[in-house]
Amino acid sequence: MPLRNRFGRDRLCRMIRNAATLIVLLTALGSQVGCRSLGLGGGGRGEFVSDEQPTKLAPRFTTRLFDSSDSNTADMVLSDLDPTTLADRGGWGDTVGRVLQVRMFIRPYAGRTPIEPTACSVTMRYLVLAGGEYGIYAGGGFMLADGKPDGKEFGGRILNASMRLVSSSPGFKDLIGSGRMSLSFDVKRDTESVKRAVRNADFLAFGAQPAPDNPLLATGE
Repeated sequence: MPLRNRFGRDRLCRMIRNAATLIVLLTALGSQVGCRSLGLGGGGRGEFVSDEQPTKLAPRFTTRLFDSSDSNTADMVLSDLDPTTLADRGGWGDTVGRVLQVRMFIRPYAGRTPIEPTACSVTMRYLVLAGGEYGIYAGGGFMLADGKPDGKEFGGRILNASMRLVSSSPGFKDLIGSGRMSLSFDVKRDTESVKRAVRNADFLAFGAQPAPDNPLLATGE
């Protein structure tokens, strides 16, 4: 092989390696900047921003639990209530706090699952307890999972999930209407606590009054 051609090939190989390295670095930097720009770190910080009013809620979930029966689905419960209060439905009556229930029904695969604004891999229910009154927001969005939910710990990020008020107690004051929730979290496996929290939330949901513009209400005459 001519010496000039060999040098040209070596130069091209170096350029390809350098370009690949630059892409990896930019991808990692973009992920870090994206989380910081949302004000999200690890743990259980989130933002719920109203699309209708100048309101933003910034819950900090100190109790973070999950349960899973396979590698593609998981039930997660995040709350600022302590574990004892979270498990005791009787204590929710005059409590001020938040309980977020997230169900991942499919785990996205890189290169095979479309990631776009209309994609959806989780459903969400957000219960706001306001000292005797409560409101329930529900919706869905796309979750970027950190691995599989088959161990003792799991985590991920949810960006701009669409949610709206679907029901509430008669005296609940809604400050959001419809909005978007972003969340970065890690959770620990606790099957029994997740089941109790979900049952408690179901009990309040059954007794709530549907919001007048709830899209799930029947519209037929």
